[in-house]
Amino acid sequence: MEPGLTFEEQQIQAKHFLTKLGIPVKELGPQELEAEIKTFLAKTQCLSLATINPDGTPHQTVLDYVSEGLTIYIASAGGQKFVNLDNTNKVSVSIGFTDGTVESEYGLTIDGTAKVYKAPHPKFVTGMMKMKSFLEDWSRSVQPLEDIVKRAVTARVIKIEPDRITYMNMPKGIPYMRWEKK
Repeated sequence: MEPGLTFEEQQIQAKHFLTKLGIPVKELGPQELEAEIKTFLAKTQCLSLATINPDGTPHQTVLDYVSEGLTIYIASAGGQKFVNLDNTNKVSVSIGFTDGTVESEYGLTIDGTAKVYKAPHPKFVTGMMKMKSFLEDWSRSVQPLEDIVKRAVTARVIKIEPDRITYMNMPKGIPYMRWEKK
């Protein structure tokens, strides 16, 4: 099987599309790229978390999150993702949008390491506090009260630290760019 485009080839192709569409290409330095990614992650949106099932197959879950810098926090009450994270803490996250045109595409993928925290661990409490506004909205929608209590008791916080982030934002003229942990 032939490999697909390399990262560098994807960058060249994205720059070509931007030029052809009349969108000025922006070359960001490492600090500018990190700031751009932090701004993107701070938006209210959901992500797709990919974990690895015990049989080696992928498992994806769509989740709400909050970020602190490049770190992602997720609060969840259960699911296959926790079984998978007990086996390996390597994850992939995707967030993106397109309306079906090249010039509308933007998003990122994160390859990183996840840690799961349960109450009463201090990092569980910290993560839950970061998710406070989301959890308040969530508790208003989940009823009856017994369901809220059950979920709150079984809740865990997933903290994802990125190792590598691939980002692109065609509307802003940013082709594929890569951030890597130092």
